[in-house]
Amino acid sequence: MASPRIGERAAPELVTLGVRPGHGSRGKLPVRIFLGTEPRQHRAERVFVWSIEQVRDPGRVYEIFLMKGLRGFRRRGWTTGFSNYRCAIPHYAAAAGRAIYNDVDQIYLSDPAELFDLDLGEHGYLAVAPNDNSVMLIDCERMAKVWPFEAACTESKAALLRRATGVPGNCGPLEAGWNARDGEYREGRSHCLHYTNLHTQPWAPFPERFVYQEHPQGSLWFDLERSADAAGFEIFTRERPSSLYRALGNEPPLDQVPIDDLPWLLDGKLATAGPVHLEIACDPPGGVPRGPDGGRDPARTANWWAERLDAAARRRPGTRWTADLRGPGDVRRIRSGGPAPGGGSPRVWVLADDRPGNTTQAVGFAEALGWPFERKRLVPGLLSRLHNRILGASLRGMDLARSDPLEPPWPDLVIAAGRRTAPVSLALREASAGAARLVQLGRKGADDAALFDLAVTPAYTRLFPHPHRLVLDGPLHRVTPERIAEARVHWKERFETLPAPRIALLVGGTSGQYRIDGATARRMGEAVARRAREAGGSVLVSTSRRTGDAPAHALRTALEGIPSHFYGAGGAGENPYLGYLAWADELVVTADSESMLVECGSLGKPLSIHPLPERWSFRLLRFFREAVLRRARAQPLGQRETGRPQQGLELLCARLIERGWVRPTRDLSLLHADLERRGLAVALGEPPRVPAEPPASENPRAVARVRAMLGLVD
Repeated sequence: MASPRIGERAAPELVTLGVRPGHGSRGKLPVRIFLGTEPRQHRAERVFVWSIEQVRDPGRVYEIFLMKGLRGFRRRGWTTGFSNYRCAIPHYAAAAGRAIYNDVDQIYLSDPAELFDLDLGEHGYLAVAPNDNSVMLIDCERMAKVWPFEAACTESKAALLRRATGVPGNCGPLEAGWNARDGEYREGRSHCLHYTNLHTQPWAPFPERFVYQEHPQGSLWFDLERSADAAGFEIFTRERPSSLYRALGNEPPLDQVPIDDLPWLLDGKLATAGPVHLEIACDPPGGVPRGPDGGRDPARTANWWAERLDAAARRRPGTRWTADLRGPGDVRRIRSGGPAPGGGSPRVWVLADDRPGNTTQAVGFAEALGWPFERKRLVPGLLSRLHNRILGASLRGMDLARSDPLEPPWPDLVIAAGRRTAPVSLALREASAGAARLVQLGRKGADDAALFDLAVTPAYTRLFPHPHRLVLDGPLHRVTPERIAEARVHWKERFETLPAPRIALLVGGTSGQYRIDGATARRMGEAVARRAREAGGSVLVSTSRRTGDAPAHALRTALEGIPSHFYGAGGAGENPYLGYLAWADELVVTADSESMLVECGSLGKPLSIHPLPERWSFRLLRFFREAVLRRARAQPLGQRETGRPQQGLELLCARLIERGWVRPTRDLSLLHADLERRGLAVALGEPPRVPAEPPASENPRAVARVRAMLGLVD
């Protein structure tokens, strides 16, 4: 007989949820659940067990058998790492009693004891359909004759299914709510939710195979994971390690620890006062053979270990730790977290290019973090026009002679916004041997979220979800109640004498989507002048570098005779932008200016959006990009009338978007619609209205993510 391979189990791993303290035993049979799973599904496995913990009878015992890495099976043709295990349940149950089978991509919303106690009648198993055995209640004695262990080990899944359906009356009906697949979910009526569509599974187990997209019920799964994190729940613990760990004897090096036991072991290492130093040997990119089929475990690369370490640091904030991750060829990467040595602040760099909007976002976020930071001015060179995937992690796109020097000591955190800063951020991480954490803001720079520690993008950019992506309603900004209060005082002498209502007209200009010319600017100015004249008020006008001379002149002409204050970008004197926001009673913002729209929408003042004509080049480009996006999101139905796994052209289009080669159109009409839906803005011409209350700032969400990422106590 062949020797056992690393990661093999002779039998399913038993996890017992006993009677809870303070509850008497019901005296009923334990609820036996066999779970088909594999190492890549460790997150889903944990949430599955936790979902049972939330809905179970506290006075009853639940026995959950984890079926993964089982010895003796011929795996050729399996579509998962556990395809045929379900047919071996009668064998593992000693051909006695009953048992539930579940795939790992499910969560319970009702007590599985209700399923376990159903009347099986004369049936061998109950399922929602004879050919769907992803959830079953099994009569183990009957099915042991249908599924002999040798057949389960050697025959195909299809052949085993034919064995089951070939016996008249063998399959009995099961209420559909016990296997509600994706869109079949109904709140209050679904007992077990099955995330069948592989490329929408919220925990994203196979990123090398699929480009994951949002699941309509993904929040249910994430809510369970967050509550498990808050409770400190793990399937295995130091007191109850896995059988694989127990078989190793003394504590092995981290790279040899079974994946089931890494969470509790890393938690233990970070539970000390610190500092903690870890040395870990990493797999090559293709991984090393583990498990009975030699390829089901994820490759434990430096990136993989970084994810595990960061997760442990989030569970154990406040400990200073450093990990020396060594790969093949002695390639070294440093990962660290927790409070800075000596209790100081992290070293923070903000990369500032020549786009004021980008710098405003990056600086605003750095200020929100509350740590000192250095601003590094970057001057783009000719090569900055190349695509970021071509530039990679490099400084080639910058004019280094005119930019600020980028030299050690390297930062702990790099904050940048915009496309052209992204290659520089990546180069800084390489220069620091991986120690620098990267926060990239904006659609163009943060299109490929996997490249950064945190990619912050607005919802209307429609980029795909990713564990490193934080999706906000709009761009981060520097406008806070404190800044507005200061500006109110600072600009009082200049603006208090202007008649109210003061209408701030904030003008952007020609962009990728919109254009502005003299005629458009004249109509805009006339509309605002009419409003000011009718109300007996005044106008505060700000133009940008993109506005152009002719539109700026047309605005001045249209507002003649109206008490006004004008400021053009680059003009003499201090920029009164915050003063305008502080003293304005109403605001009008052009449709192209996403940052100004979000900043003005945060004030709780009447806001009108002035439309601008779209450019024909944008409409042409949108046609192509939207075609790619539609195909990437397409979900053709499979054999069971559920979405089939992503493949072919859908996968190609999704990869083009995921890697940033094609970006979904930045369609600001989606932002306008969102502002109007939330009562924060109206289209120009509609009666201005005061929002019920200003929206909550999104800065705290982003700040909390960064602090957690760095392993700091919030």
